[in-house]
Amino acid sequence: MGGFLDGFGLALFIPLIQVAGKDQIDKAEAAESLGSLSFLLDFITWTGLELTAVVILVFLLSIFVAKGLFKYMESHYKVMVQMFFVKKIRYQMVDSLGDMEYRNFLGLDAGRVQNTLSGEIYKIVSAYVAYFNTLQSFVLLLVYVVLALLANFQFALVVSVGGYLSNLIFKVIFKYTESASLNNSQLSHKYQSSLIQAVHNFKYLKATNYFQRYKIKLKDYVDKIELEQKKIGIFNAILLAAREPLVIAIVVGAILVEIKLLNGNIAAIFLSLMFFYRALNFIMLVQTHWQAFTANLGGLHVGLELLKDLEKGKEQDVSKKQVENIKSLSLQKVGFYYHPEKMVLHQIDLTIENNRSYALVGKSGSGKTTLTNLLVGLVHPTAGKFLLNGEPLRSFNLASYRSKIGYITQEAVIFNDTVFNNVTFWSDKTEENYKKFEHALNLANLSELVDSLPLKEETILGDSGALISGGQKQRISIARELFKEAQLLIFDEATSALDSETEKMIQQNIDSLKGSCNIVLIAHRLSTVKNADEILLMKDGEVECRGTFSQLLNESETFKSMVELQEF
Repeated sequence: MGGFLDGFGLALFIPLIQVAGKDQIDKAEAAESLGSLSFLLDFITWTGLELTAVVILVFLLSIFVAKGLFKYMESHYKVMVQMFFVKKIRYQMVDSLGDMEYRNFLGLDAGRVQNTLSGEIYKIVSAYVAYFNTLQSFVLLLVYVVLALLANFQFALVVSVGGYLSNLIFKVIFKYTESASLNNSQLSHKYQSSLIQAVHNFKYLKATNYFQRYKIKLKDYVDKIELEQKKIGIFNAILLAAREPLVIAIVVGAILVEIKLLNGNIAAIFLSLMFFYRALNFIMLVQTHWQAFTANLGGLHVGLELLKDLEKGKEQDVSKKQVENIKSLSLQKVGFYYHPEKMVLHQIDLTIENNRSYALVGKSGSGKTTLTNLLVGLVHPTAGKFLLNGEPLRSFNLASYRSKIGYITQEAVIFNDTVFNNVTFWSDKTEENYKKFEHALNLANLSELVDSLPLKEETILGDSGALISGGQKQRISIARELFKEAQLLIFDEATSALDSETEKMIQQNIDSLKGSCNIVLIAHRLSTVKNADEILLMKDGEVECRGTFSQLLNESETFKSMVELQEF
């Protein structure tokens, strides 16, 4: 529609030339000049108006204003479709990453995931834009070719002498565009930072089912970024739509002044331009846009391949049955391997009873971490049974099971956000949540620390908790799981990187939790596991012996040797 209206407007310059110096145009003469486009004159006379210069100029201006409206609608719609496309593909990538099975995730190149989700996505968007700009330019090319054939001659186009004056008006729009662009850049930085943290902390987020809530945070950034991008797009649409009508308005005003006030000759104030010249411009645009599309094909292929791999590795979690409480966990003759030729776990029997603590000890490679991955449902037995409350774990919804799990690792998971958001995982700031937050701080011995911070609970902790000590980071991790009210707490060598004094404080935290939830400890140090209800000594993927600390010390030479050498 914009192309045809542009052509109709250009065609009216022919009778405008012919009416110069006359009171009224000779319709027959003008119709002959317009060829098949003479219906434009028929329409004007059908309205009851005479074919004077003023009438033609007003009608011409109306056509270009209408064209501007169509151009705005087209550009605005393009922005909306592009926003939908970008959100859809980013949502799809974030959802596919969060839904991926942990075992399959291990086979992915983390750098590839990070680069594709943060960098190559822009190439995909650029390819999308270039492809549809190519189609649009091709359609307009056909429009001008058809108009040229209908007219059968070269039509005139007025060159605006006041075009450069439009910049004064556009400066205001440029200012708002610049502001939106700045906001967009800042939000994009936060999105990239959060996305990198999601990839880096995938295991923790997956094990605790926090990824489902973290996705909301990522999508919120996507929404805000695309809202700013929408503003920029609309400002650009206004610029694109208003430029030509404004220029034509200036030209029309100049022509009216020339004719009415200066008695000038209209033929002397415009330049000739053919439809074929317009068509030539769009031939060049087709080539330019297609070249841009080709240049971004690499990013498009990379993005599609990653999406394919993510979908291929999707976790099968089809059960709708929710886990209300973790009363007992039972592993019966469980075996596991990543590759059939190398077993990681053999014939594991373990029953975790309600509100008891268990410790897994052994040298590196003995299978402790893999057994923990089994307990949180990140991997599943390749032999034997894993029962939750007497029923197979896979009969339950895994996300609901992981929502009951707290996971504290050797490298504490701290996000570049406030203390409150780190502990509550971006929960709403309600009175109830504040009470739970303060209770979690007290249990984790963090109240005094938070009170000493400059902004209290609103203090930003820095990237990976760079602004606090290792022990403080661990206590914040513990407080997060206490706020969550986890029923199964996993401490995966949570004190191995701490000094003795800090370790003792963390150990006091762990001991204070005994009897309130199920606790599983993986540790090397004696002090961490000494008070556990049951200790499992692992070797080469098997449970060599089990019992209380004193029982193992008396019955196992291996355990006794480890105690003497302080190997755990």
